[in-house]
Amino acid sequence: MNTTTVPRSIGKYRVLRELGRGASSTVYLAEDPFHARQVAVKRIHAHLLADDQLGRRYRRALRNEALLAGQLRHPYIVNVLDVDGEAEPPYLVLEYIEGQPLSHFTKPDRLLPVEQVLDICFKCCNALEYAQAFGLVHRDIKPANLILQAEGDIKLMDFGSAQASHGDATHITGLVGSPLYMAPEQVREEQCTHRSDMFSLGVVAYELLTGRRPFEGESDYATLYKISYEEPTPPSVLRPGLPKSLDDILLRALAKQPQQRFAHWDDFANAVLAVNRGLPKSDTRHQEGEAFTRMRQLPFFSGFPDAALWETLRLGTLRSCNAGTALMEEGAVGQSFFVLLQGRACVLRAGWQVATIEPGWTLGEMAYLSRTEHRRTAAAVAQTDVLMLEIRCEALKRASDDLQLCFDKAFIDLLLNRLIATTDELSRQNAGSLMLGL
Repeated sequence: MNTTTVPRSIGKYRVLRELGRGASSTVYLAEDPFHARQVAVKRIHAHLLADDQLGRRYRRALRNEALLAGQLRHPYIVNVLDVDGEAEPPYLVLEYIEGQPLSHFTKPDRLLPVEQVLDICFKCCNALEYAQAFGLVHRDIKPANLILQAEGDIKLMDFGSAQASHGDATHITGLVGSPLYMAPEQVREEQCTHRSDMFSLGVVAYELLTGRRPFEGESDYATLYKISYEEPTPPSVLRPGLPKSLDDILLRALAKQPQQRFAHWDDFANAVLAVNRGLPKSDTRHQEGEAFTRMRQLPFFSGFPDAALWETLRLGTLRSCNAGTALMEEGAVGQSFFVLLQGRACVLRAGWQVATIEPGWTLGEMAYLSRTEHRRTAAAVAQTDVLMLEIRCEALKRASDDLQLCFDKAFIDLLLNRLIATTDELSRQNAGSLMLGL
């Protein structure tokens, strides 16, 4: 059999070309005729199914990935669309992601900017925290399973080795995962937890920052020994200029004992974010982790689940403006609105200041709520340096129904609070007038 032959179709999917080939499967770009979209079809190598025991293991891994990843809906986790475990060979259908695996950026001459690596790490923490809420431990976090898209988003894939604390999935036992990225407890074939994934993500971050893995021997056995018994070199030794605080974070994630690592994904994510805040920003895309954390804390976004917050960030554009910058012009046609995430701005009408805007307030939302062409009735100027999210009205109108519902509820609450505040102010003014009348 010629293993390089590209099939014309797999099930109902018309194959366009091969995307990649691994030890256990080949991934093809294909067309889904029913939904008129491109998809990625992952098919197990036929020769691996000849051995009954090995065949059962690979079929089980495919079933695991379909059952476990199929229930996840997160912007940084690849969606599972279809599966046929009874086909010969069996296959899995995933959303097609254009991008490159992070393994492309692990060579010393291809390293990503430090702030981008930290932003990726933050997003991975959030995706794995989401998976943990479903009782899942991935058990195979490695650069090849993380796809970096052109706009900077990340996609986690391959839940074939995942472990579930509940549900119908059958655990794959034995030494599971990629030796270079295994946690010590995985090496010992002990129970894995989210802290095992934390160790693996620490290895990935270390490699992306330095171009070297923290544990690497001349053989898999030598590597597993180093993972179990040797301490890694601080990354700043290999790449002078990295913050010392980053050494502390990665060495903690790479601790031999799980209880010595971060207790929760939030702890890991916030530690990474704290370092990233101190780095010069060359691209606003790398501020998404900072923006996400701020949005989580603002009352305006209190009804937004994490997936909706990430969709909002993808939908909008982060803008950093200096104090004194005009943010909105009175009389201009409004095609977008703004959410202030950091700093303070003032609202002006006919040149007179009428309000001060704090983080969590919106500017120009009537352009969206009016549903027709709307001219700004006020101007806005940054009083301090500000970070804001600009969202085009047309983009939100084409967003998911769930996200539009989140914004509609948030705007109703915001307008209601403004109405209450205005009513209270009028009441105080009327009470003052009555007192003067007496």
